[in-house]
Amino acid sequence: VFPEYKILEDNWLVIRDEINHIINNNISLPKFHDVDEGQEFISNNDGVSWNMFLIKTYGFWNKKNIKLCPKTVNLFKPFKNVESISVSILDPGKHIPAHNGPYKGILRYQLALSVPKDGSCQIFVDNKPYSWTEGKSVLFDDTFIHEVKNESNEKRIALLLDIRRNDLPFFLKIYDYFFFKIIQLIVLVNRTMEKSAVS
Repeated sequence: VFPEYKILEDNWLVIRDEINHIINNNISLPKFHDVDEGQEFISNNDGVSWNMFLIKTYGFWNKKNIKLCPKTVNLFKPFKNVESISVSILDPGKHIPAHNGPYKGILRYQLALSVPKDGSCQIFVDNKPYSWTEGKSVLFDDTFIHEVKNESNEKRIALLLDIRRNDLPFFLKIYDYFFFKIIQLIVLVNRTMEKSAVS
């Protein structure tokens, strides 16, 4: 489904080092609900931060942010079916409530960059728990109910991708095309690129 994961796992330290450089240089990263107000119910639910660094969103590259991670961006240039690229930073104690994506047009990929060493930090997909391993990947259907619990005293940092599915039946591909265009329009109207830009 996504054989390119091997390239990302082979280069996960390159990605991690660039992202850590951004975080450690006290660059202010927006919270998820600051970028997408529609996600406030899962991002601003408990007073604990869930910050995002957006690199690409539904086909649009963030022109400011990509300058901060050129090596990571170069890894993705040949990838044809990766529509969104972001880094998710969960503060200690963060709980992302159970939710699911709106349609089957994408698969959600996660590559763990930093995983808490003490305490429990897991994602539950369709009620099945999964614990991240640094440098390793997990891929799941975004329409499945999923939630995250960081019951530790450390941040969890992961690379998140939205991967365009190419195994849909013909009529669903047509539906997917128009639905994707609507989402792109929402991204433009919402000024997502501006809200997510850091400096």
